[in-house]
Amino acid sequence: MKPRVLPRALAAVITAALCLSIVPEAVAQRGRAESAAKPAAPAPGQESGREPRRHHVRVGDGTPMVAISDDAYVPKGVVRVEGEVTGDVVVIMGHLDISGKVHGDVVGIMSPTHIEDTAVIEGDLVSVGGPLERATGSRVDGQEVKLNFMDFIPFMKGGWAGLWRLIFVLKLISLSLLFLAILLITALVPRRLSVIAAAFPGRWGMAILVGLLGYCVTTVLFVILFCTLIGIPLALGLLFAAKGIKWLGLAALFFLMGQTIGRNVFKRDLSHFAAVLGGFAVYALISLVPIFGAVVSTVVSVLALGIAILTRFGSEEGWRKTGAPPALNVTAPPASSAGPPPVYSPLPGS
Repeated sequence: MKPRVLPRALAAVITAALCLSIVPEAVAQRGRAESAAKPAAPAPGQESGREPRRHHVRVGDGTPMVAISDDAYVPKGVVRVEGEVTGDVVVIMGHLDISGKVHGDVVGIMSPTHIEDTAVIEGDLVSVGGPLERATGSRVDGQEVKLNFMDFIPFMKGGWAGLWRLIFVLKLISLSLLFLAILLITALVPRRLSVIAAAFPGRWGMAILVGLLGYCVTTVLFVILFCTLIGIPLALGLLFAAKGIKWLGLAALFFLMGQTIGRNVFKRDLSHFAAVLGGFAVYALISLVPIFGAVVSTVVSVLALGIAILTRFGSEEGWRKTGAPPALNVTAPPASSAGPPPVYSPLPGS
């Protein structure tokens, strides 16, 4: 074979191999295109002139969500099944109403579920974390599983009304503990309450800054200490210390409020216990008001912590540095009259 013939033969072999690999793929693509262009065969038991059932991926205003068959639709987050669903129905954090027939399972997660009398569920009915209302005439062929963890929490069976009742009970418990704490503080350190109350009118602005700083420092140190196994006792001790300082400041503010009420209403000064109880009563009534009470409680807590720190926890000396005591004013004795100079006589043997 001549030298020029070999390259030509190799080129021909390569070209033939490429043609053999391209032609089957082109034939396959043409077959797929023809099969897609042909109308789909009707399903068994379905008339040829009837439009086949279509499955949609849609929701109320265009938000993507899967709806199985034409009978399931989702208007504004509410799933209402009035016809027939061939598959399963799963609703997460929505609202589910069923009056038709579901061939599969029905699952509601954190969703109120209502099953009407005409509803038929051939699969299982599962409700997790949401209320389930099932009419007596409805039919469930599978198992019915209801796991509403809200039922295990007191006062939560009534929905939002039960939640508000729970919050109210917890607030009453918190106020009761605070009441006992301020009574103990008033009995132990009444003088410190007077010092803090006297300093508050002129230093309330600085008390806000110091209180916010105190909360931030306490939170950061608590997180840092709590992350270490050894520092957990120190973190808990820091938390209780900050709580005690805040209670001291609150008792002083209640005392100031009570004294103000006594002088303006009763035209006299109240005792420590009467003044503290009067101020606490006003604070408790305001704190029970929704939202507004929470804001007032937060502001008063910041002021209480700040003024207690500023006054060195009610100390009369405050944070002033205690230096050396002043020198006594002692008059020096008068100088004696000058006499003859001392005579130095060496010792024998020196």
